[in-house]
Amino acid sequence: MSVKTVLFLFLFVVACGGAVHAPLVGIVAYILHYEISPETQWWGQNIAHWGVRFSFILAAFTAVGIALNHSRLRYGKKILASQEWLLIGFVALIWLSHAIWATEVKFGEGDHPGFKMTKVLIFVLMLTHVITTTKHVKVLFWAFVVGTIFLGYQAYTANPHMFVTGQLNGIGGPDFRNSNSLAAYLVACLPIIAVQFIMSGRIGKAVCLVAGVLTVNTIVLTRSRSGMVGLAAGAIVALLAAPKQYRKTILVGLIIVAIGGYALTDPGYWERAETITVKEGERGGSIEGRIDMWKASVEMLRDRPFGVGAGNFPSAIKGYAGDRSARDAHSTFVRCYSELGIQGLIVYLLLILGSMRILWQVHKESKSLPKPARDVLGWSSYAVAVGLTVIVFCGLTSTNLYVEGPWWFLAMPVCLARALENARADASGKPTGLKE
Repeated sequence: MSVKTVLFLFLFVVACGGAVHAPLVGIVAYILHYEISPETQWWGQNIAHWGVRFSFILAAFTAVGIALNHSRLRYGKKILASQEWLLIGFVALIWLSHAIWATEVKFGEGDHPGFKMTKVLIFVLMLTHVITTTKHVKVLFWAFVVGTIFLGYQAYTANPHMFVTGQLNGIGGPDFRNSNSLAAYLVACLPIIAVQFIMSGRIGKAVCLVAGVLTVNTIVLTRSRSGMVGLAAGAIVALLAAPKQYRKTILVGLIIVAIGGYALTDPGYWERAETITVKEGERGGSIEGRIDMWKASVEMLRDRPFGVGAGNFPSAIKGYAGDRSARDAHSTFVRCYSELGIQGLIVYLLLILGSMRILWQVHKESKSLPKPARDVLGWSSYAVAVGLTVIVFCGLTSTNLYVEGPWWFLAMPVCLARALENARADASGKPTGLKE
């Protein structure tokens, strides 16, 4: 057993023990585990055959910690916010679709949407009830920064066999096996890295600078077209939504990132980028196939307006697209309305709009708070809004419906809203913000 394996086991035990005493430790450890996936690393191969679900154990210890420390959790008067009810409703729709149209994905294979999204929901609800202060928000953001450094380093040292058709695949956790999912997550994390850079001292800025360079390099290596679309959309929103006094600074930052990213690209990257905007008839078979499949999905929606059932898109689309069909919808929204119907799409859109509404409210109302709460909530709401924009635009041409990371961005607005409530309570000296 290698030294790294022993170190991981030691840190895992410490994290489990820490989660019982302070649930925040469990939240951070879970996020880092999600990003790193120790069992899949070379130093984790010695323990992979144990069959231990480390993420499940971390979540379980965190749940115990929440139960033991429930009187200290500052999640406000409402146990569940409207956004959390929508998240529960979305998962309920997945199980309802399975009850009506049996999901063809076999149980026990780890790919069943119902099981996957129930686990996501449990963690998300723990996240929104633990990350409820500005200090916790800062710790959460650092967890993202550290995770991107690991993913970036792994990409920088990746073996040639990890590049499939020139695209980087297979680093980090299982959700990042696909280059599009990896790119979407990393592009969404860029604004978090940026605001941490702004709010940190010299050492923090140095760490964020390393994270930013490695993250941009990894995004380039994925050569993900959906990542390129998300990056462009995120840059536009980052500039438009920036505070007026910082708009020039952020513009300069975006230009530096663009120049640095351009320096890391090669002709193959730009050849792939050009296929996003080419005229009909000049597109490659991959893009033409996606467009044909999206058209077929509209026909399927007309026949099955309530969906074909979670996980059933690959088989159901064959009846409409024939040989043109593929196993993936290549669009989060297409897969959503195809599998969960009109009602699933409505709930998903309400989640996105609800998140943006909360973020706007937090950003606006945080201006009345004293420092440092004003800066933390103002910049954090800005970062999450830009990151969520990236998730949405990446989802137009890649499927992230059952990928866990994007759901954190739909839940973090609740964390910020509760942090705002508690910051107000602290500023006024009133003991509010505690659960009833």
